[in-house]
Amino acid sequence: MVEKKPRVRERKKSSAESGRRISARQVGWASLVVVAALFVVLNRNKTEINFVVASPEWPMWVLVVVSMVIGFVLAKLVGWRRRDN
Repeated sequence: MVEKKPRVRERKKSSAESGRRISARQVGWASLVVVAALFVVLNRNKTEINFVVASPEWPMWVLVVVSMVIGFVLAKLVGWRRRDN
């Protein structure tokens, strides 16, 4: 009969021990998340939007985020069109 040796679990190394550092990109993304969270908290008031057939009231942050997404999509579409030519 073969005896099995008990497995020895190695302790995970901390980021300092393993030589991993926080990159500038990670700091940038973390800062962006904090600013976005503050933006949402500070812009909770509702704003009326006048469409042709309706006038809904939405929180200001929703309008800004939707506008940013539309702008991002349009910029990507224009950028893709330029690269193809």
